[in-house]
Amino acid sequence: MPVRTPTTGFASAAVFISASAWGLYWIPLRFLEDQGVGGSWAVALLNAPAALLLGVVLLFQLAAHRGHMREAAAIGVITGLGLALYGLGLVFSSVMRATLLFYLTPVWATLIGIVWLEEKATWLRWVAIGVGLIGLLMLVSGGGASVPLGIGDVFAFFSGIAWAVGAAMIKKYNAVPLVGMTVFQFASTAFFGLLLGAVAGLLVPPDLSVIAASLPSAAGISILFIIPAVMVLFWAQKFLFPGRVGLLMMSEVLVAAITASLFLPHERMNGIEWLGAALIIGACLVEVLLAPSDKV
Repeated sequence: MPVRTPTTGFASAAVFISASAWGLYWIPLRFLEDQGVGGSWAVALLNAPAALLLGVVLLFQLAAHRGHMREAAAIGVITGLGLALYGLGLVFSSVMRATLLFYLTPVWATLIGIVWLEEKATWLRWVAIGVGLIGLLMLVSGGGASVPLGIGDVFAFFSGIAWAVGAAMIKKYNAVPLVGMTVFQFASTAFFGLLLGAVAGLLVPPDLSVIAASLPSAAGISILFIIPAVMVLFWAQKFLFPGRVGLLMMSEVLVAAITASLFLPHERMNGIEWLGAALIIGACLVEVLLAPSDKV
């Protein structure tokens, strides 16, 4: 039975709500860290239960995935890498810096569109890219009065690039069933979370009793919160242009900023960093609003 194309308004609302939920992603990561489950292990613990559950579902849908498994795996691996990098960025950097570094995604999406999809970019788009990169430099510099650039910022920076590639693949291969790509995404997020932590020397194995005690809450968050947020976002990206998705996903920045300011006052940014943040957001808005190919 063919999937009905939703209205633009419905798909847009789905992205906005899902991205808003992602603005809370840092909370379970920091919660698990406080329980003794380190950053990389927290990323793995929040994604492995989702991978296992959807893996079982996939077994009953193998017929629907015939001919799509290669693309599903490619999408899942790339987006999984992006979300692993983002999760580690949230743990090892400040919430706002990691979130804003990730939201250079529309800049990378423009470059990917030019190189891969032969998209024509106007001079205004190049201005937006320049503004975004200036904002990036200001954000990570901290004006000499904030937390210096660290491994968490590097993770967050590359997370946006990986996500932009994955988003382009979801749009290009929009016939790939959701379950297949999300199984690979969750499994890849858990795998890359541990691998990157080990490569960076940040992977400290927690006590097995701590993992056992944290597993029920992590599994509940994974199944009830992360699975719906990911699947709704992936589903909507099948029908919307990446530029519009990038704009709607800015709701995550607002939620992250509000919650981080309320619960993590020690992570508040200084004036230079806020100016850099404003430039990044401005670059995102310009890239979206002036993109002539984005009709929906």
